[in-house]
Formats: sequence, C-alpha cells, structure tokens
Amino acid sequence: MMQVHHVSNLYYIPQQAQLAEWLVSTSCADKAFFCNSGAEANEGAIKLLRRHAVNRGIAEPVIITAKQSFHGRTLATITATGQPKYQENFGPLVSGFRYVTYNDEAELAAMVKEINDAREAGSAEGLAGIMLEPLQGEGGIRPGEASFFQLARKLCDESGALLVADEVQTGMGRTGKLWGHEWTGVKPDVFTSAKALGGGVPIGAMLARGEAASVLGPGDHASTYGGNPLACAAALTVADEISKDDFAMLGQVTECGEALREGLREIAEKRPGVVKDVRGWGLITGIELSEDDAVPTAGAVVGKATERGLLLVPAGLKVVRFVPPLIATVADIKKALEIFDAALGDALAEAEA
Repeated sequence: MMQVHHVSNLYYIPQQAQLAEWLVSTSCADKAFFCNSGAEANEGAIKLLRRHAVNRGIAEPVIITAKQSFHGRTLATITATGQPKYQENFGPLVSGFRYVTYNDEAELAAMVKEINDAREAGSAEGLAGIMLEPLQGEGGIRPGEASFFQLARKLCDESGALLVADEVQTGMGRTGKLWGHEWTGVKPDVFTSAKALGGGVPIGAMLARGEAASVLGPGDHASTYGGNPLACAAALTVADEISKDDFAMLGQVTECGEALREGLREIAEKRPGVVKDVRGWGLITGIELSEDDAVPTAGAVVGKATERGLLLVPAGLKVVRFVPPLIATVADIKKALEIFDAALGDALAEAEA
C-alpha cells in the first residue's frame, strides 16, 4: 500500500473532499458527513434533528417514523425502526419517537397535529422531524407515494421541523434514480447513504442542505474512521462507475427492473392465487405471496431458490426481495426468473406434500 489508508479527519483528506464534492453535486445536499455504516449515518441524522429542535426551544424533541420501517440496529435506530420484533428485549428504548402507517396521509397529518397542539398547550414536546425511507425495504418493498412525501414536506415546513430520507438501501442508483427520494418529487433536508456507497467497503454518509447543513458544529458529532482515505477511494470508484457515459447505468437498472417485474407478473399469472402483488423501483423488487396458509412463506421460497443457485432474501413473512447487482443484464434477469419460477414450484409442491 503506497498511501496511508487512515489519517485523522481533523486533517484534510483529498479523497474525502472529492467524494463530498461528487455527492453534493449529484444531489440536493450542500454538505456531507462521513461515518462507517447506515446505522451510524442515521444516528447522525437523529442527533441533527434533536439539536435543531433544541435550538428552536423544544425541550423534548419528537421524531416521527413509519411502522414497518428499518433504520438500523443501534439503540436509537432500532427505536426509530417501527417494528417491535427488532426492539424486543432491548428496552428501555430511546424516548422521543412516534410511528405512523407508511403512505397513510391522514394518520401522518393527525400525528403532527397532535404533537403541535400539545406544544401549544404547554407540552415540552415538539416536532423535531419526520424520518422516512423512500421505499420500505425490510417493511416489504413498499414504494413511497409522492403525495405522502409531499405532505411530509409540507408538515415539516409548517412546523419548523426537518425531513429526513433514509437512503441506505435505496441510494446510489438502486431504484433507477441516483437517490430514491427523486421518485417522490420532494427534497429532504437530510438524507443518509451507506451499503452501495462503498461497493463492499464500509462507509456511510449523512448529507444535509440549507439550514440543516449548519445545525451541527465542531465537536457536536464525529467518527474516528469516518471519511478515511481507503473507504472514500472505494466510494469514488463506485461513483465513477455510476457516472460513466452520463449515468448510463441508471438506464440499465431501469430496463432490468422493468424486465424483472414484468417477468414476475407473468409467473404470477401462471399461478392464480399464489402471488398477491409485484412492486418496486429499479433493481429493488418484491413479490408478495398470498396470505393463504397453503402458500409457502418467503423464507421457504428463498431456500428453494438458494438450492438452485439464485440468491434472494425475504422482506417479511410473505415477501421475496430481489436486489440484483446494478451491473445485471436483461439476460441475467431472464435466467433469474427461470430459476425463481422453478424454485416457487418446488416450494409449492413441498407445501402441498
């Protein structure tokens, strides 16, 4: 290794600056903070929301997240995660979180009104922000509706709160757009990235724009290895690949994603009563199986697919998640569909036996 792979980020790191420049130039962000994982990035976002609320005179900040969300496995991020199965046996949880049903506009508006009304009545609580995934991954591959995100943006603006998009799973081209929130037509104040950002090398990022980009000052937040030369060099390589030929890879992701969902719908038509829904964006797709007890679980289907050489993962009890590499071709997708069709048949036959 001809260069140091770590140096304190108290000092100027060229690769870190280059990566930050690429991230802000390809998004709505003005500044970037680097860490090592998605959970850390979301922890940073939670701290930013709380600090911003305290600056506004709110003694007990409240953050709204969605039921069936997933934001990480640290104590604060499992609390932000609106799924009790991830929270059990880890109490007491972090205070200051409320949950609403994803894509339910009436429920979100009612929750914000409840918090704001209580504050006007003298409560120490106040709305710090709304934190959402543009598409819920662990929650069953559920794309966010544009009107829901537009309402969240409006409610945050009216309340003086901040909107956060968790892009850990949807960012870096996974959905066919560089950032998943682009599908909603809404600009968040803060968004987070990790997973694909480093192409397998651990790195996370919290990005912010406008007022939100100036909330945290020196000493408010830090990460020993965040933005180290090695991780940033890896992320820059990923960025270069995505950027090639005017972001041609995003078109390929879109084409392959459409082919995947079309093929899954054809499989569904062949097996009436087995498949409930096919949904997703780009190369993140879920096929939801019927709740009928005679239909196997997603885990059972995933197991059969693994035996046949296709790697999939469940997203809940009845949703099979497809997240192919961004470099997948239509030919790869067709092969995967053939294997999945056979694997689904295997699982159905075993369930009937």
